[in-house]
Amino acid sequence: MSEAKTAEQRLHELEVVVKTLILFNQNAIATVSRRITQGNPAIADALIHDLSDLKARSYSGIDKGLHDQYVDSLIAGVS
Repeated sequence: MSEAKTAEQRLHELEVVVKTLILFNQNAIATVSRRITQGNPAIADALIHDLSDLKARSYSGIDKGLHDQYVDSLIAGVS
């Protein structure tokens, strides 16, 4: 029989999963975006504009500052 995990252990595991998902999504989107926009400044500019628009939206139940930091990271990945 396996040993029951503490709440702290479960929380740590969830934190690792969330961090991994965030990093994967940022890397995947930045990679795809760079490939799509490579050699096409108009598409890159349009994508950057669309990403910037995400920061203007209002959301509930999230950390808006953190969200906007992720958007900025994606914009940097496209640039």
